[in-house]
Amino acid sequence: MNYANHNLRTNLQEWKSRLYKASYQQFGQQLKHLFNNIDNSPQLFGVISEIISKFPYTDGELEEKGNQRRGNRNSFFDSEAEQASFSYQLVKYYFKSLNNYNLHNYTIPAIYGRDFEATKDNIVEDFISPILNHLHDRLDKSSATIFLLEKYKKRTEWFTRQELNKAYKSANNNYEQIFEDNLRLFLFDQGIDYPFSTPLSSSGRADIVGEIETDDPLIVEIKIFDREKHYGKDRIKKGFSQIVKYANDYHKDAGYLVIFNMENVELNFKFGDNKNFPTAFVFNGKTFYFIVINCDREESASKIGTLKEVTITAEELTNDI
Repeated sequence: MNYANHNLRTNLQEWKSRLYKASYQQFGQQLKHLFNNIDNSPQLFGVISEIISKFPYTDGELEEKGNQRRGNRNSFFDSEAEQASFSYQLVKYYFKSLNNYNLHNYTIPAIYGRDFEATKDNIVEDFISPILNHLHDRLDKSSATIFLLEKYKKRTEWFTRQELNKAYKSANNNYEQIFEDNLRLFLFDQGIDYPFSTPLSSSGRADIVGEIETDDPLIVEIKIFDREKHYGKDRIKKGFSQIVKYANDYHKDAGYLVIFNMENVELNFKFGDNKNFPTAFVFNGKTFYFIVINCDREESASKIGTLKEVTITAEELTNDI
């Protein structure tokens, strides 16, 4: 289970609950805490940055649309992401314009109610809920993707490792294609309808861009770790560089690097959140997940002894990006 995402979703619920429970004196401070928490979470702010890049608003547009009545204002959003982007930028605009966080003190037509409780409800439902709902949806989708990749890891290591190993060792070239095809088939069987596209972007072709027919593609890059074939740390570094570029090209807040470890060693990532599965690394406001598939563990866990370790640091991954 991806406990990091679970904790973030729980936090979002708690932060919203605190707003509803806040007194007149506490409400502005709770708004401040909410936005500080979002802005200081690399994963949450990465999601926000993505939708702002897609749906930017000028101060003039925020002022005009923010003053529209509720029914009129909500009618011009074509998606929940657009509404979330508008809501986030509008509240930040109000903070800047008012020079404080006490939105409930001001008779802004879009949010003013007959009393404090009504005004508080208007602020939370009209402007805060769209932001938090979008963050929830993005975290849910990320968790679903991680669940599938964890399931694929277990399936491979427990059941199909020897079959893949045999195909890999008998091949003369296109080694990564063997694993790419295997993962594509698994994703298709699990309900990813379009795991076959490798569309050309400005950075080249990603190994797997699932659901490319939708407006929310899934980007997965595949790399092999096998120093006998000169696929060492540099191969992982190249994969990370590619997944960063593809995430930028497709305006994604997350990317997935799947590494097929063909040596009897342990890949140890010395960065990010490696307490949960999978290792997560936040870089330039985006979250990148590292999923290692160990394909060369011939011995059982009780007989394997002490594994040699290969350490990979953040500096090794990012020093040339």
